[in-house]
Amino acid sequence: MPPNLSDKSGSRKRPMDMFAPAYANLLESQQKAYETSENARLEWERERWNEEKARNMEKQQFEEVKLQKKMEFEEKKHTKKYEFEKEKWNSELELKENQFQMNLTIAALSSSSQLGSWNAF
Repeated sequence: MPPNLSDKSGSRKRPMDMFAPAYANLLESQQKAYETSENARLEWERERWNEEKARNMEKQQFEEVKLQKKMEFEEKKHTKKYEFEKEKWNSELELKENQFQMNLTIAALSSSSQLGSWNAF
């Protein structure tokens, strides 16, 4: 009988007893490898989630800045439009005042010329 199949007492070892420590070591190393790979996977998922969260924050900040710029532009546009309308209205008012003054002058001149013609009689 080969020496590896018997122990020191000479009793016969079962093959299962001979491979049990090696099998236990194999199971333990597989468990450690699984835990290591699982930890690596979880870490990768955490990093990916953090990256996605950071991208979403950047996108949100960009959208907020974009909205703020749009609101500022609209405000400027309305202000410029208001100023333009105000200037246009003031120009029209000034034109009407000038026309009114001219009409008054014409009326005064025509009435004075009529008075002069009445005085001629």
